Amino acid sequence: MEESTLPCLILLENVIGFELSGTETQTSEESEPDQKQQQKRRGSFQTWREVLSKRGYRNAHFHLDPTDVGIPNARPRHYTVAFRPGSLHSKVKDATISAQLKYAGSMMPTKFDNLFAEENLEKPPTIHGPESIGGTPTTALPCIGDYLDADCKLESSLLRIPEKVWSSSSAWCFDVITPVHHRSACFTHSYAKFVRGTGSILYTGPLETESNDSNEVVKTNRKRDRATAFLTSTIFDLEAPDGRSFDADWSKDIDWENDMRYLSGTEIARLMGFPVSEPAAGKSASSDDAIDKSFRKFNFPSTTTVKQQWKLLGNSLNVEVAGKVAEIGITLLFMH
Repeated sequence: MEESTLPCLILLENVIGFELSGTETQTSEESEPDQKQQQKRRGSFQTWREVLSKRGYRNAHFHLDPTDVGIPNARPRHYTVAFRPGSLHSKVKDATISAQLKYAGSMMPTKFDNLFAEENLEKPPTIHGPESIGGTPTTALPCIGDYLDADCKLESSLLRIPEKVWSSSSAWCFDVITPVHHRSACFTHSYAKFVRGTGSILYTGPLETESNDSNEVVKTNRKRDRATAFLTSTIFDLEAPDGRSFDADWSKDIDWENDMRYLSGTEIARLMGFPVSEPAAGKSASSDDAIDKSFRKFNFPSTTTVKQQWKLLGNSLNVEVAGKVAEIGITLLFMH
């Protein structure tokens, strides 16, 4: 590309581990054991760094998760922000607008500037964590109930877990959450297609037991920890799959028809930071919110099926995290 056509700002999202590509070693099998040569492979991440550096970009790399911006969902990702100093101002020919941009840049906060130190390509990159963006402590995360549909318009059969799935031995791998949990698993494009590692399902059944005396309510023993959000109900232990051993009868008392379901597309969209037009359960769209977000409401096309919504979201990114990364890039672009 010609210098004049290069983008001012580049934002990249990839899986955690992308930054390690090229650091592995490959052994030559043709050599004798005592003469094995270690051949370093040139990975895509190192190529990425070299090209950005050659083109005059300043870069910062991050490992961020939705929990870092206050959303109870796990989706850890690698992000790179790259900008070309002076490129925005050089593209603006109008002197008045250029002056306004420079003034705006002078008013920008400088807290992100030190994240963009010049990279030494001979050394591993510096990866910034949530503390660099003022991440939200996990104890401050809202509960899942804040992201659920107030009035699910989908037929229950569309979110119901098929009997052939919940009755199989692999069903114990389900990641089960409730409206009072403060966590949820990463949702992938294979949600509802496979059991393990594709996203959480929702238990909506009773979490307390009423005794024969209607005036007396016997509370269940709740083991709540905001970091892991494991909760004991009267029916079964709601623990993540890697926190329990296989038990063929783990769900024998669950009413799968009425108390367990997949999350809807709009519920997952909220957990991925999309500004869904319809408010979640217990929330109403305030007038201020309507004014502030009327230009960026999110809806699925009416022709999109539930399965298509799941797949699209699984291949998407968290809007809130991406927005934070974009804010950093835009801030630096105005400043330089």
